[in-house]
Amino acid sequence: MKIHKLLILLILFTISTIANAQVEDTDEVIRNFETNYDSLLNSFHIRRNTHILNKEYHSSAISLNAPKASQTEDSILAKRLRAIPSDITLSYNPKVRRYIETYVDKMPTKLSVMLGLSKYYFPLFEGILDKYGVPVELKYLVVIESALNPDAVSRRGATGLWQFMYSTAKLWDLRMNSVIDERKDPIKSTEAAAKYLKSLYRIYNDWTLALAAYNCGPGNVNKALRRSNGKDFWAIYDYLPRETRGYVPAFIGAAYAFNYYREHGINACDVSLPVATDTVTVTKDIHFGQLATVMQIDYDMLKDLNPQYKKFAVPGTQDFYTIKLPTNYICRYISLEDSIANYEKDKYFGDKNSTIDLDGNSTLVYKDKLVYHKVRKNETWASIARRYGVGVSELKAWNPKSAKRKSLQIGTSLAVKQQVAVKVEKPDKVDSTATQTPFTQINETTQLANSTNDEPQITSTTDKPQPKQSIVKHVVTKGDTIYSLAKKYNVPASHILSLNNLKNNNPVIRIGQTLRIK
Repeated sequence: MKIHKLLILLILFTISTIANAQVEDTDEVIRNFETNYDSLLNSFHIRRNTHILNKEYHSSAISLNAPKASQTEDSILAKRLRAIPSDITLSYNPKVRRYIETYVDKMPTKLSVMLGLSKYYFPLFEGILDKYGVPVELKYLVVIESALNPDAVSRRGATGLWQFMYSTAKLWDLRMNSVIDERKDPIKSTEAAAKYLKSLYRIYNDWTLALAAYNCGPGNVNKALRRSNGKDFWAIYDYLPRETRGYVPAFIGAAYAFNYYREHGINACDVSLPVATDTVTVTKDIHFGQLATVMQIDYDMLKDLNPQYKKFAVPGTQDFYTIKLPTNYICRYISLEDSIANYEKDKYFGDKNSTIDLDGNSTLVYKDKLVYHKVRKNETWASIARRYGVGVSELKAWNPKSAKRKSLQIGTSLAVKQQVAVKVEKPDKVDSTATQTPFTQINETTQLANSTNDEPQITSTTDKPQPKQSIVKHVVTKGDTIYSLAKKYNVPASHILSLNNLKNNNPVIRIGQTLRIK
């Protein structure tokens, strides 16, 4: 009798353990989704659509009378999956059902936002995936990888829409340096993902195994195949890393949710991103601030359309770089490129040949320094130029002998000019004006930060009272930007930025905020 009881307890414990493990599999993938989604809400095109975060909007976007996934029979869910045109096998089982219920029942408002974003991103993905001859359904991978958030960064450092690790991104020729991270470029990263997924499919001849390898690496999939003697994802399921077990079911669940959201009373929210965009090659050094001012285009929109540029500037003179703009701005940009590049150039890029006063006793002088690079296997003129942030033509000019050869030879040392900042002490000199009243220099940024009101404090060098100036303030409303306010009040944008202690390269303002204009 005791043996029977022990067996029953053991069986119950085993069932409980399996159930908990399956829940943990689901939780891991969903946790990643939630993290990326929360980060997504900080992006500009979501912030400026305040109704998306409004509870009333959520309740109107979702019909409470529509059937939930949990109320839908297995046979119906399975039939709907079979009806989706797909080269990838969309199996149905209890694991897949859990993900369908998660997307549709537990996070319908998140799904609504994602559906809105997909109107911009999915056509872009589909064109590239089709170009490389892989199933367009792979676009649903981005849902579970990054929640359609190009700025998503995982705990392990995987970055961008397709969550590339640094080493993998390098294998597929994505540029990552102090200027740019092409893992965040929607076009370049999608091209790299298409090529990578295609190479994985060639290994396994099965898309579900290719998806698993994309998540955990071919090594883990090969190990699972050896241990299980299986030939498909479901046969090796128990031998895969925990997160990867939920990866393919999550992919199938996302495919279902994006095809049958209407059946569950969910509507796509309206996210105001320009659907019609195009890319243009940049041949000058262009800062987003210059673009925004000269072309009267929203600064934050430029950042959202071009998330790959780390410093919100395109070094067009250094290499082949492009920028994405709304289609109606393309011709205007081409005709105004010189004007844009020259607008307040010193403010945005500075004069590299000038000196910078450090502390009154020393300066920084920029000088050229020659370094040498030893050519390694598979390196090209372009890849080496990208590494050092110089142009290919410059690199060849510094190495005329190597440039004459048909190809680079492994082991060759190439000269590369790099600018370095050198601290130079100023010579001592007698100050003939030492008897004059010293001038008190004021740090405006510190004053603004420490001031208890919006008006910066002034330190005068004399006792003469200063005339009181009229103060102009503005309460930010929907659609306001620093540059539109500068135009409205006929003051320089830099003046508003300075008065309100806002960063030149990232001026973030919020609805309801009071700004000092004059």
